[in-house]
Amino acid sequence: MSTVSETATAPSTLTPEQVCDLPMGELLARVSGNLDTIDTQAPKLAGFDWSGFFGYIVVRNSGVTIYTPADATDAARDVYIRYLITQHLGLPTDLFPDVFEVTVFVGPNLDQVQA
Repeated sequence: MSTVSETATAPSTLTPEQVCDLPMGELLARVSGNLDTIDTQAPKLAGFDWSGFFGYIVVRNSGVTIYTPADATDAARDVYIRYLITQHLGLPTDLFPDVFEVTVFVGPNLDQVQA
């Protein structure tokens, strides 16, 4: 999983419990968030090992976009989105499985990372 960032994260007024419990629409509104998917089966992505991938978040001045695999179940996507938002906000992640891992990409070569 990768978290992609263009700007610093502002301190959160949300708690980890709220991130896990708020209705998705309200949660996304609170973080100026949008959802999108990535088709990990697309021919242009062939050859990548997607076995541990569950999504990424792109942070811009206007808000965040959370990308999850297009073939993920609704339940899995919900957990992935909430985990990525928790990470984005810098909140403790102890409400999520310990197996989740994050890689953060920042800096002037961000376009290359996303390519």
